[in-house]
Amino acid sequence: MPHTSRPSRPNRQTQKRTQVTDDDGWTHVASAGNVRRVMRTRPRGTTATKESEAGISSDHPEPTLSPAEAPGRLTLSELQTQFQTHRERWEGSESWIRLTGILDQRLKKAQEQASFDASAANQSADANSSAPARCPVDAIVCIGLGSPSGFLRDGWVDRRAVSLYQLAALASIKEQVARTTSSDLKVYAQDPVFNTLDESLLASLNITVIKHPEAFSHITADTMLFCPGAERKHLELLLPSKPWLLFGGPLEHADSGGVLQGYVDRAGSYCLPVFEPLEHAFWNMRLYWAQEASDEE
Repeated sequence: MPHTSRPSRPNRQTQKRTQVTDDDGWTHVASAGNVRRVMRTRPRGTTATKESEAGISSDHPEPTLSPAEAPGRLTLSELQTQFQTHRERWEGSESWIRLTGILDQRLKKAQEQASFDASAANQSADANSSAPARCPVDAIVCIGLGSPSGFLRDGWVDRRAVSLYQLAALASIKEQVARTTSSDLKVYAQDPVFNTLDESLLASLNITVIKHPEAFSHITADTMLFCPGAERKHLELLLPSKPWLLFGGPLEHADSGGVLQGYVDRAGSYCLPVFEPLEHAFWNMRLYWAQEASDEE
């Protein structure tokens, strides 16, 4: 007796699990159970007040990501090895070679100007007083780096390589700025998707993780803002503090007549050449600097 044919049921495991292997050999099985998209409503407190003061409506709280979830077996040691591999590729690239030359030029010029200003101040003051040269950069603030170790959106978005390359750029810039200015350089990083592994990796690089919206209090005219992944609405709040250096963008034509374009109009800039190992990690990004009177002549 023939039995009733039934349509085969789809394999649940196939539907819900995806194996991802990247160019560096990392394999991760993503599922709704172990790599999840976790969204929550941001509490309306200090941030809402800050945005209100800046003229940005906060009537509708925006969703924000929770810490990204790293592969279960990934250790800090393995993550540090991955970071070192990305850093070697970054520092061997034409992008870094060109950027480091421009950055060195801008830092030394600012330091010379600061020394000249201090000398002039000393000459006009009492002979026994000596004004120290103002440091061109006393802090670097990183916004929107992303997670170097974890996945977002149920494992479908893998930004780890992008974040690792951008972190490599931050670490390289940090060392160059500290070496050039001989300052007690402070470096801060803020991103809601940082997990405990990310925080440990950043701490090993002497980068302090801060929580939103603490970054606002660290931006001054002597700050370098490192923002390869910052959202426009955050830049609109940060740029009025007029950070002396900014890495990120591109900012051109983002808001004609607005805060971003106003910053661009008053700044010099250099566009990075294509980063061959992973083009979209630094696509069309620039180093911006506040123009001195001598630069504009």
